[in-house]
Amino acid sequence: MQNRPSLLLEQTVSRPAESVTEASADLRLATRLLIVGFAVAIPLVVIGWRIAGVQLRLTSDSSEEFLATTERVESIPTRDGRILSADGQVLAEDELSYSLQVHYRWLEEPPDPGWMKAQALRKLDRNGRRDARRIAQALTEVGGTRQRLWSGLTRATGFSAEELSRRRQAIQLRIERRHEQVNRRRQRDAAPTFDSDGDRQGWERWWRLVVRTLTTPPRREEQEPLVLAEQLDYHLLVDDLSYETAVEIEGNPEQFPGARIRGRPRRIYPSGELAAHVVGWRGPVSEEFLAERRKRFPETDPLDYQPGDRVGVSGLERYYEHQLRGLRGERRLTVDRRGEILSERVSRSPRYGADVVVGLSLELQQRAEKLLDTALAQSRTDAATGRAQPKPTGGAIVALDVRTGQVLAAASGPRFDPRILTEGNAVDWRAIQADPRRPLFHRATEATLPPGSVFKIVSAVALLQEGFIDPGATLTCLGYLDSPERYRCYTFKHHGVGHGEVSLVSALARSCNVFFFDAARRSGSGPLLDWADRLGLGQTTGIDLPGEKPGSLPRAVTNQRNNRADGEALQLAIGQGRLTVTPLQMARLLGTIANGGQLIHPRVVSRVGVVGPQGRDIDSHLEAKMEAVPELTAGTLQLVRKGLWDVVASPAGTGHKSVYWPRVPIAGKTGTAESGGGRPDHAWFAGYAPANRPRVAFVVVLEHAGTGGTAAGPVARGLVEALDELQLLGRETGSQESPAASAN
Repeated sequence: MQNRPSLLLEQTVSRPAESVTEASADLRLATRLLIVGFAVAIPLVVIGWRIAGVQLRLTSDSSEEFLATTERVESIPTRDGRILSADGQVLAEDELSYSLQVHYRWLEEPPDPGWMKAQALRKLDRNGRRDARRIAQALTEVGGTRQRLWSGLTRATGFSAEELSRRRQAIQLRIERRHEQVNRRRQRDAAPTFDSDGDRQGWERWWRLVVRTLTTPPRREEQEPLVLAEQLDYHLLVDDLSYETAVEIEGNPEQFPGARIRGRPRRIYPSGELAAHVVGWRGPVSEEFLAERRKRFPETDPLDYQPGDRVGVSGLERYYEHQLRGLRGERRLTVDRRGEILSERVSRSPRYGADVVVGLSLELQQRAEKLLDTALAQSRTDAATGRAQPKPTGGAIVALDVRTGQVLAAASGPRFDPRILTEGNAVDWRAIQADPRRPLFHRATEATLPPGSVFKIVSAVALLQEGFIDPGATLTCLGYLDSPERYRCYTFKHHGVGHGEVSLVSALARSCNVFFFDAARRSGSGPLLDWADRLGLGQTTGIDLPGEKPGSLPRAVTNQRNNRADGEALQLAIGQGRLTVTPLQMARLLGTIANGGQLIHPRVVSRVGVVGPQGRDIDSHLEAKMEAVPELTAGTLQLVRKGLWDVVASPAGTGHKSVYWPRVPIAGKTGTAESGGGRPDHAWFAGYAPANRPRVAFVVVLEHAGTGGTAAGPVARGLVEALDELQLLGRETGSQESPAASAN
């Protein structure tokens, strides 16, 4: 036995086999220790290598990800340009509207515990943050501040606590739903997916998951609670605050923590209905509009239209959209991964829109609209039949400066109040849309109607210029051309008599259809259409208003006796058939006759004010454009003017009873245009004043109002009276002495 007592020598010499056995055992023990050491060392080496890699190679990447910042762009409000009258009266402008926004954490109920604790810790020093009692006290103070905030907002805004609570809950519910959706998607994206049959691909996914877990540091955001950007932002609580309320809240941040005031412009129209069709209105941009802009400017929209912006819908607001539109500024905010703002800078300063100055005489515009409203409200009795006429369905008055083409008035009725459209009153908006009289329809530039006898001015010019009428020749009018049943004069149709001996001048003054029937049958429609085109009919005038209609000028047909072409020419000569014109076109026609044959291009805006780099105003004046009508002679103009003078000045003229005014000589032409369908005729009067020294051309048209002399004539005289009273006709209006003419 190894443990028995023995001599040392005996142990050393006499038991060699046992020594070999012990050495083998020691070797095996060392081997096992070495294996265990390697088994322990290898993982430690791997782990150490990984730690070293993380520390040396991935630390900067991880820290950069943790400390990463992002840039956020915030808009700086601007304002659109104003629409002003020449005397500085505001027709349209932006007014700053104030809104109250509250940070989500301040309106959340119950408040977020983490946010509450963070607010409480900010009130404490380092030692206080270790004191549970002081932390609890600070939490109580934060809760009290929240209560004071909402009681203060209730008092300042005038809204009840219940109403503010309802709005808070609506915001919170929307954010919580969004939070839940994002959280579900986050969990779904983080969860591993495996094949249901457990095939090799599924094991490969398991292996990749293990490798990723061991070799990839977890993203911090996967371990932290989800926080949406909306939970770190401000939300609109009350819109359209008064200026006093906005100042109170903005000026006392210690009383209203978590609240801020934001100003945004809204479009206002101080003059209401005055010149509503001319001024127009601005409305929110549509998805179709934005899609078209994106297609047109795939990179960057130079005017930066965004959802919620406004755009001109009608009138000057639409035509001068690019000048009126202001360009919002941009502020770039640098925020950390939690949405906290670290710095900010203005990357683009806001640019205000240019002001647009109209050349309208607002006093004349107001008088014209009043005259039109009165005419549309009156019921009349037809002078020929004695029957009661329904009220006109609409009408227009246009006045132009014959020297420059400046539009002095452009009234259309019925009208609308643009404030109803911009303030979003749904009931009034539906009423406007349902009104059969179409108050949004700008009749001055968009209504296309047959001109009736006013077109005889064009017929007279064409027939004289082409030699189909001898200025001194006369014709005996029996009241009809060939048969009492067709092609008759108005006097024969209603009174059974003709005009007797008439010349061109008297045919214009007395509106003799037969005289023009006879000449048109010889000329055909070709010359009439050619001169109508030269005088600007069948085409837009180029006025700076959107939606202008060109009217309709029928195509010329071959002039052959007893066929359709013959009837076409006869109807065209008196302004009937397929011919239609706009009130603006007829006002321009009279201006061309009055100013010696210069075709004017009407303009509403006289200048556009652009803000320069130093803030000074630079006015861009818009020059008038005029061009001579080719081949129109002074002799033709003199004869036509004499006829238009006699329309009003001569007792036999169709406009004498209703238009003649001793103070100012007026020239013009009445027109009664058949509307068809058994409805009353359209009433026209187009003229200029003073007749011997023209300054202003004008037109009055009333839809379905009856005869031009009876219905439109009194309105025309009222307009001239307003022109004289406002001194728009010059100081001396002239005498009633007829201008010389070479033929009568």
